[in-house]
Order: sequence, then structure tokens, then C-alpha cells
Amino acid sequence: MAAFRVSRISPTVARRGAMAAGILALLTALFVGVGIFLPGTVEVTRSVDIDAQPGDVFPFLDDLDAWTEWTPWGDVESRLEGPSSGPGARRVWDDPRLGSGSVTIAASRPPHSVDYVVEVEGGALRFEGRIAVEPRAGGSLVTWTERADLGWNPLLGWTALNMEESQGRQLQESLDRLRERIRTGPAQDPTASQGPA
Repeated sequence: MAAFRVSRISPTVARRGAMAAGILALLTALFVGVGIFLPGTVEVTRSVDIDAQPGDVFPFLDDLDAWTEWTPWGDVESRLEGPSSGPGARRVWDDPRLGSGSVTIAASRPPHSVDYVVEVEGGALRFEGRIAVEPRAGGSLVTWTERADLGWNPLLGWTALNMEESQGRQLQESLDRLRERIRTGPAQDPTASQGPA
């Protein structure tokens, strides 16, 4: 029979392993500890001037079907539930990248503002937003504000640090697309200009 020798871990290797584990535990505790004290709420606001009267801008804000033309909702596979516009209009999705969720128009004050709520994963994450329109000389100022309460989750506290920039960029890009969409007017039927055959 072959004899098995039990090898012993040298004290130096054991000390190094214990030190590495201790440093890792300390860094993890520090990460979680700091995350707990980071702000759990985020508010992002962006604005754009549009050369159109509030009454011409408002229908794009109050209709979740129209949102697919100027917001990222056009890139998400989703469906309408009920009416597409006004209070109670709701769009839901179940996307492998984004999870499941919904956006619902909570209040509509033509032609001044629309309030909405976005809930992700059954309300685990909730955003509240308002898109407001103010008359300006020759047009409108559209201001989009979105708020989120991320709770006490330390990981989401770290996420909140980046949300002002990332969410703000998304809101601004959407408002710029809205301005362009209104500037170009309704989509043209490509067959309309061809005349009779």
C-alpha cells in the first residue's frame, strides 16, 4: 500500500491568506458602509426649447404611443394596456435586458404637464416623473424631471451617484428627439409623392 503524506501549510502562507481575507472583508464592509450613507434618492431635470406652441407639443407628452417616437420606449418591446393617452394610459414590458415593468400616466393637465410613474420588477424600483410645458416667445420650454427613491440598498446608493449623469443624458437625448420630431412634422407617406401609376 502506498503511504499518503499529509502536507502542512507553512505558517507564512497561512498568515498571508488570513491577511488577504481580512483585507477583503474590510474592503467589503467599507463598500457596504459607505453605500448605506449615500443618498437613496435621485432627481434629474433637463429642458429644451421647442419652436411650437404648448398645444402642439402636449399631444406628444400625453400619449404613450407617441412616446415610442421620441423616448427610448421605442427600443423596448412593450404593449399598451387600455387607452394610449391621458390618466390611466399604461405601457408594460417584460424584457430580458430590463426585466419587467410598466409606465403609467398618473395625471394630465393639458397643455401644461403630464405626470407618470415607472415601476420595475413589481415596484422594487419606482420612478416618478413630470414633463411640463411653458409658453415662451415663439414656442415652448419643455422641462422633464424624474425622481427615484432607491431605498437603503447600499448597492443602489452607489448606483445613484452615476444616475444624474446617465439618466440626465437619456432625458436630454429624448427631449432633443422630441424637438426634432415636432420640427419635421408628421411622417410623410412615401407613396403620396409618386402620383398615379
